[in-house]
Amino acid sequence: MKQLLGRIAMGLSVTLGLAVSSSGAYAESNNSIFATLPSAPEGLAVDSKGTMYATTINGQQIFQINDDGSTKLIATVPSTKEVGHGLLIGMETDNDDNILVAYTQHSALNGGNDLLNPRHPACNDVRVTRTGIYKVEPASGKVTAIATRGDGHPFCFPDDIDVDKAGNIYMTDLTYAGIWKISPDGSKVDMWSDHDLLNWTDDSLPLGVNVLVLDKAEKNIFAATTTVEGLIVRIPIKDDGTAGEAVIHSRGHTYFDGIEIDDEGYIYAVEPGINTVIAVSPKPGFLNLTARKVVSSGGDLQGPTSIVLRDGVLYTTNLAFGMKPEQQNKAIVAIRNFTKK
Repeated sequence: MKQLLGRIAMGLSVTLGLAVSSSGAYAESNNSIFATLPSAPEGLAVDSKGTMYATTINGQQIFQINDDGSTKLIATVPSTKEVGHGLLIGMETDNDDNILVAYTQHSALNGGNDLLNPRHPACNDVRVTRTGIYKVEPASGKVTAIATRGDGHPFCFPDDIDVDKAGNIYMTDLTYAGIWKISPDGSKVDMWSDHDLLNWTDDSLPLGVNVLVLDKAEKNIFAATTTVEGLIVRIPIKDDGTAGEAVIHSRGHTYFDGIEIDDEGYIYAVEPGINTVIAVSPKPGFLNLTARKVVSSGGDLQGPTSIVLRDGVLYTTNLAFGMKPEQQNKAIVAIRNFTKK
């Protein structure tokens, strides 16, 4: 792990030098802890009524986050008896305000140390059957599998989710380096895009596409990578629903783990290695060095990951990857009064 972090640090020093910022390298922090969870949170979502939900990655739990910052346990995914056997990661709500969440089961062959192993043993372990997408009904806490490896789908490391107006689910696969498209009932599963831009670039960090978001018109998907040089990649959605040719929208960043988009097309992206949230212009820049604005950095941010925008406030989860549990603040952080231009 020390060797890996050293390589990442070298990559960060290079990519920081490439980044174009309209406000300098950093901005004053304007964040504060909004809610605290029993263990480190990862996924974050807001439904049509404004209700917020978060996942705990190792606890495999989904919590409702109330407006006063208090929390309510909704469900454990896939079940309470399977806690410790995998990771509960990205989430989104569907058109009926059900929660959709990505779960990755550990490989029994590798003791759970799958993520940073370039062989990704869980992807080839026939005993891994639970990895996939699950639906959770908030009112009852009922958990239903939508599509899993047990159904014959070769998912490797499901990470992030978004849902279109028709209910189709788009899911990143972090170590397979692709984006899946899944029908609302899970009956149809296709590898929607596995473009080379989504793949990892260095065996020391064998992770590719991490997070994705649909633009408001549902004409494009923007996906961000956890490669040594973080990329934001735009993938057009053709009229027939298939993926167009992926292109780089913005480059020269550190690795990403969180993305959101607003009504004007500004992209908010999270760089956990430097505890920073940025806003990226909708317009690509020269040589893809798109204008970026640091909206928050440091302060209560601690390895932030997922991000959502609600009522003019950005919220992000502190995964604090690699830190000891007793050092983590296990928080959802609110970023207020930021500027994006």
